[in-house]
Order: sequence, then C-alpha cells, then structure tokens
Amino acid sequence: MAEVLNKNQISQIFRDARKHQRIGQIIRRFSTNKDDVRQTALKNLDLSDRRNVLELGCAFGAFTEALKGRMHPRAKITGLDMLAEYESFFLDACRRAGYAGEFSARGVEQIIKYPAASYDLIICSYALYFFPDLIGDIARVLTGDGLFITITHSEADMRELVDILKIILKKNNLLADNQTLPIENIIGRFNAQNGDTLLRKHFGHVQSIDFKNTLIFPPGEINYFLEYFQFKQSFFLTEAQTKKQDIIAELSRELQNKAEKEKSIGMCKDDIIFVASQPLAPKDAK
Repeated sequence: MAEVLNKNQISQIFRDARKHQRIGQIIRRFSTNKDDVRQTALKNLDLSDRRNVLELGCAFGAFTEALKGRMHPRAKITGLDMLAEYESFFLDACRRAGYAGEFSARGVEQIIKYPAASYDLIICSYALYFFPDLIGDIARVLTGDGLFITITHSEADMRELVDILKIILKKNNLLADNQTLPIENIIGRFNAQNGDTLLRKHFGHVQSIDFKNTLIFPPGEINYFLEYFQFKQSFFLTEAQTKKQDIIAELSRELQNKAEKEKSIGMCKDDIIFVASQPLAPKDAK
C-alpha cells in the first residue's frame, strides 16, 4: 500500500492559498464540463430556512460562495480548516455570499466536541476523503431536518496519469507490482463508488448526482497540466519517489509525446454529489 499523507504533508500541499486558487482556474479552463459543480449540487434544493451552516475543509470558501442568495438572510457560516492562511479568503467569500462568517484553523476534528443538532446545513467539497471517520459526527451535529452536501471524486480520478506514473516508477524500480500511489489510497477512503454505502450508515436518505468531466490538454498547453501535477505532486508520489527528479522529467516527456500522438491528452475528472438527509441517532447508526 502507498503511504498515507499526514497532516503536515497535506498542509504543505495546500498552504499557498493563491496557488490553490490558480489550480482551480486551470481545472475549470480545461474541463469539458463547464458547469459549476457546486451550483449543480445546490440547484434543486430549497435552503431558504437554513441559518446555521458549517463548511468542512473550507479552504477559500468556494462552496460557501455558491450559497449566495439561497439561505435565510441572517444565516451564519462557520468554516473549519487546518490552515490559518485561508481565513481572510474564507471570510471574504462569506461577505460576497452575503452572510455572516466565522473561521477556525483548529481542523475539522473539533466537530467531535460540538453539541448535537447544532447545524441545519453542512457542506464539504473535495475533502471528506481526508476524514471519512467523522461522518458519524457530521450526522450527530445536524438537526433532524438537516442536510449534508458533499462533493467528491470518482475512484477513476486522474486514472490516465496514475497509469502512466506507475509504468514509469516500475521501470525505475520505485514501485512494487502491488503498490498503490498516495492518490489511490486517499480517494479510496471516500469516493463515488463507496460514498453512498459510507453515508447510509449514518443517514436515512442519500441522493447522488453524477458530474461527468474530463480535462483535455492540447500538445501546446501541457505545461498547465504539469503545473497542476507539481501542485499535487505529493498526492501522486511518495517522498522517496519525489526526490528522483528524473521521474518528473520522464513524466513530462511521456505526456508531451502522448499529447502530440493523440492530438491532446485527456484526464478523467468525474465527480459525484451526495445529498444526505435524515441523520440517524448514534444508537440507530448502522
């Protein structure tokens, strides 16, 4: 199995908030699906009576900003993250959304100390695979009519890149036949394929919405893909593998050759939206 990223490694990846935002812009630019996944998640929901909101792994508050005009005018949104660098970005997102905001950098784990039925809406995008063990507490702190909306990746996320990397690493004796990459281990914890099962242990009703997407990079713009890869390098390579600079160079050549041969290079970016309701009391959890 691949090594599991610890909190320090994860924080090092996401500490540069502006870089994180730029990577989001790159993903949107090269996506075949131009819809906003967060707007899609909220599209058919009536949230007009929601007043106490929690965003888990909030980063710069992209999901919070999507709530603009959808909730009670006096709603308050609390953002939990592990990086203090995101505070100003998140509070700015709250202001743009038109709601009062509060931010804590003490991490999402503090939810275990929150009283039951504290929130009527909890949102989380692209982060639940870091803390799927907290799903029970998410259900516990929701009101009886509360909603939990979460967005996550497909198990096949960036599969093309994973396959290319595995070939390169095995060729250089840096990966065993049965060894997985960090990204496989992380996304394997909560994804489109197992998310429904994990949520139904703590919620009476779970709705899912597929969000199909592919990133397409022409040969002349592979540098943008490499920028994305370098930002999330630790998701794909172990610390020992990362030190082998020739691996990155070989990957760059492989991607460029593939793009020129096939006129572009495509990467799976399929996501899924889960809307969970009817939170189960701990004694009723499956």
